[in-house]
Amino acid sequence: MWILGFVVWRAWLFAKYGVPAALVLWLIYLAQGWSVLFWIVAAVIGCVGLGMALAVSEFRAREFGDLGRERIR
Repeated sequence: MWILGFVVWRAWLFAKYGVPAALVLWLIYLAQGWSVLFWIVAAVIGCVGLGMALAVSEFRAREFGDLGRERIR
């Protein structure tokens, strides 16, 4: 049950921060197109998203270990 809760929490985190980030990029694109501002904001949002994904995956590894990743011999 804890694993299911973690999956839902992780999906909620990505939706909570991903949807507003995508909307900001979309608004910048509508206002200025493929400008330098768009690419700078996209790079910053991408780095923040990558950092969040790495932190959440590290948290998952600490909590559950290699659950589901070990091979059956």
